[in-house]
Amino acid sequence: MLDKLNKLFSGITIIITFWGLFWLLNGLDKFFNGSFQPNLEPFSTNSVLISPDGENKVIYESHPMETIGWFGVNRDAKMIGYFNRLGLNKQIALSCLYFLASIEVIIGIAFIYSLFTKEKRNKIIRLTFKISMAVFFGFSIFDILFGDRMELWEHGTFLILATIHYVYILFAVPGEEFDQLKGTTTFVLTQMRDKILG
Repeated sequence: MLDKLNKLFSGITIIITFWGLFWLLNGLDKFFNGSFQPNLEPFSTNSVLISPDGENKVIYESHPMETIGWFGVNRDAKMIGYFNRLGLNKQIALSCLYFLASIEVIIGIAFIYSLFTKEKRNKIIRLTFKISMAVFFGFSIFDILFGDRMELWEHGTFLILATIHYVYILFAVPGEEFDQLKGTTTFVLTQMRDKILG
């Protein structure tokens, strides 16, 4: 029983499921923006103004604005702001956003699809990881150009994580790429060892 569960929930399956859901939900997030509304709940009060006559009567409350809806960040507004800095109009910004969202959804579907296919599973996984790394690289360049250091930090972190997972799967599921890398790596490490010890 434990062997069956261990095989069903292998490390590779969990990693692939994570990346599939990551890309799928990230892509869908860009299509389903919440609306930006004030949060008027009593617990959300940021600050108050009290009447100056000493009665401690609240005359003004300050509440935060929040994205309300099923999905997180309002990417429309963020992307329009980026493109506005370049003097490009709203339609170009939204076209780019939805194009990128479509690519993310396709990557997510490819990862999920790889869980159910037997024949070319490893090739699909390797390709989707390479595409993921390329997308994160592109996002990082975009973040640098627009000066968004927080997004750059996030995309750089995900680029490193995708690269680590790609290398893990490359070594866990041998194939032609692995054999070439293994031969090269072994040769280089042997040469380094011989120089250090010799």
